Amino acid sequence: MDAKSFIFGLLSGLLLAVVLYWVSTFFSIFRPWLQVLMSGGKASVFQILGMRLRGSNVKLVTEAYIMLVQRGQKVSLSQVEAQYLARKNVIMNSQDLMQIVEQNQGA
Repeated sequence: MDAKSFIFGLLSGLLLAVVLYWVSTFFSIFRPWLQVLMSGGKASVFQILGMRLRGSNVKLVTEAYIMLVQRGQKVSLSQVEAQYLARKNVIMNSQDLMQIVEQNQGA
């Protein structure tokens, strides 16, 4: 094996790793966005990206938001995430978050 083929293989491997990282990141943002959109909710890809950057549990927040939308609640994804961030130490699942948001909507 000569140096040229080794460097070519190394660079190809690094490029493949970078591409796989970006594809997985894209789908981790695209999937929750598509779920919200298909369930009748409103969200932008940038909201989902912002949730990831803020350290929110995107799956939990979007599941709670979808359940609230399906129940006819007038709530935004930002409001659901705000409730999650305020109480993330007591929220164990999307049902807990949904109940907290509903309680605060009534108050």
